[in-house]
Amino acid sequence: MKFSALIGTLFATGALASSCHPYYNCCNNCDVYYTDNEGKWGVQNNDWCFIDNNRCGGNNNSGYCKFESLGYRCCNGCDVVYTDSDGNWGVENGNWCGIRDNCNNNNNNNNNNYRTTTTTRRTTTTTRVSVPTSDNFFDNTLYSNFKFQAEVQSSINKLSGSLAEKAKKVKYVPTAAWLAWEGAPAEVPQYLDEAGSNTVVFVLYMIPTRDCNANASAGGSSNIEKYKGYVDKIYNTINQYPNSRIVMILEPDTIGNLVTANNDNCRNVQNMHKQALSYAISKFGTQSNVRVYLDAAHGAWLSSHADKTAQVIKEILNNAGNGKLRGISTNVSNYQTVNDEYNYHMRLNSALENLGVRGMKFIVDTSRNGANISGAFNASGTWCNFKGAGLGARPQGSPDPSKPLLDAYMWIKTPGEADGSSSGSRADPVCARYDSLQGAPDAGSWFHDYFVMLVQNANPAF
Repeated sequence: MKFSALIGTLFATGALASSCHPYYNCCNNCDVYYTDNEGKWGVQNNDWCFIDNNRCGGNNNSGYCKFESLGYRCCNGCDVVYTDSDGNWGVENGNWCGIRDNCNNNNNNNNNNYRTTTTTRRTTTTTRVSVPTSDNFFDNTLYSNFKFQAEVQSSINKLSGSLAEKAKKVKYVPTAAWLAWEGAPAEVPQYLDEAGSNTVVFVLYMIPTRDCNANASAGGSSNIEKYKGYVDKIYNTINQYPNSRIVMILEPDTIGNLVTANNDNCRNVQNMHKQALSYAISKFGTQSNVRVYLDAAHGAWLSSHADKTAQVIKEILNNAGNGKLRGISTNVSNYQTVNDEYNYHMRLNSALENLGVRGMKFIVDTSRNGANISGAFNASGTWCNFKGAGLGARPQGSPDPSKPLLDAYMWIKTPGEADGSSSGSRADPVCARYDSLQGAPDAGSWFHDYFVMLVQNANPAF
């Protein structure tokens, strides 16, 4: 009877499940986190796994990497996502990596088909030391969301040759999932289920009188109470996923419009917008598995108003109860360089510290700043589908040790979705300018021609 109970317990915790250890799964890669008298241990799906010496005892994780000459590193693991004339490719930490020729993994998939991986969440009991984690959730593997994959695939179907090959590599880059319509809270479980232990980045974009300074993205909740109910639905869903890692970016452009408020539409809703932001922070900022970032436009807009921006943020935080703010997001849907944005980060951080707001971290949207067009953009101010833009640095946590305030590069704006249109009921005159790519659909809809331009101008290239 005792033996039967023991066997049941081992199966329940994933034991007796692998060829390299009687009680733990074999690792898919060779990264060592811990060593004891049994051997070497790694971490996989937030659980311990045993490293197979037969596979990892050689030079699988070191030595010559032919992919470095192509601008890519070699994968730690052997899971093939794509194969082309250069060899086998995998995806790790949201970036493409090349698979070494001496990789020997039974899970290899040596064909030209793409696939998505759904990670299953499971709970285990172990007496081993805790799995290493970082308070910067961008240091974790980032989730590549299904909507972006489907949108890119719609463009791949229209392309051929080298451009199609590049688009296939873009398809699995992690992007933020936008919660920007009435039905979006019902989509949250699907994102979290698919992401498993990977970090999901959400953008909350439903504040009443959204985009008060333009027409392309106008909308949002009909009033503050509806907005609070919208936030509550998402908050309650997240409570059902305590093991998920979530980043919540709050309301792009709202802080910018609060600071500059250059029309009556924006001036008349200032108090309500502050109240809405405080409420969102008071909810999501109390959840231990959520890191909240408040959007603060971009440096070309607000760097010269850093003191006032800090005052507005301080006021919002004062009314957010026990909600904690991890940091600030900038450059969402814009084209500023990383260095220019970091100068803004330092200036804003200094202003915040002068008000007693300390420890802020920053993330910068690199989805469309690969081509250095910020000078031309800043001269014209054409924010809508600006010509000449290119995909920028791949999403990555802690990307530059010389920039200690920077938590991450992230593709927050979905690259390829339109900023707005020059025709129809939501037409915006900025989208009709000479330096805005014409033929765009409404904001948030897929714009194939713009996606192609972004891929062609990508830096680093795909």
